Amino acid sequence: SSWTPAWFKERYPDKRVSTDQGEMRLSDFMDAITSDSGEPGPFLREQPLEDVFPDLVDHVLPTPEFVRPNWLQDDYRIGRVNRRLNREGKIEVNFAGRRVFPYLHIDDLGVHAFITQHYGSKEFTVFAPDQEPYLYRRGTERFSEIVDVDNVDTTKYPLFAKAKGTKVVVNAGESLFNPFGWWHTTRVPGASLATVVSLSNASNWSELVTCLRGQSGRPLLAAGLAAYLTAVGTAKSLLPRSRAT
Repeated sequence: SSWTPAWFKERYPDKRVSTDQGEMRLSDFMDAITSDSGEPGPFLREQPLEDVFPDLVDHVLPTPEFVRPNWLQDDYRIGRVNRRLNREGKIEVNFAGRRVFPYLHIDDLGVHAFITQHYGSKEFTVFAPDQEPYLYRRGTERFSEIVDVDNVDTTKYPLFAKAKGTKVVVNAGESLFNPFGWWHTTRVPGASLATVVSLSNASNWSELVTCLRGQSGRPLLAAGLAAYLTAVGTAKSLLPRSRAT
């Protein structure tokens, strides 16, 4: 891939981006994430690639066949539903320096995630859904009570000793498919440039509908929307794969 910090600095020397440390010039952002100061760098994440770097969308298309169809990108004839799902289904940038996201969690809306590493590397620790009984989920939230899976207080969380996780390092030019319901954490050892796309289709649509219903504060409206989306999903699942988009 041509995506390197130096390439971005040369291509967009004065472009401004919004990070978790505020707005800054992209060239300064790239300097910060490649710094060896030992401090966590800024984070540019969960922003649609088409908004931040619209001219780079063609660099990551088409998505692999196994990432399609992606029903998040469809039209559901309801404005607020389209806004939520269409936004969720956009390819996002995930640029960072050395940092740790140790919080054990599952992704929102029961989506699958497809992460592609363009520069640097990223370490994931993942746990299959059947390991959840040992992961101390916080009620119905999508986060665990366990903050750092590499430093667990086993007197407070004794069942975690039974959990079977897997560490996966994703290097530049590689991708990771994280299915819905898989718990995970992330560590970034240095400058990292990645993209991620969330997806939903017949394989996890019911989970998405359940999540949307649970997040609504209006039970009757939520029940109607859930019934509508369930029917739409059933209809889509009956279409030939080439048309189920």
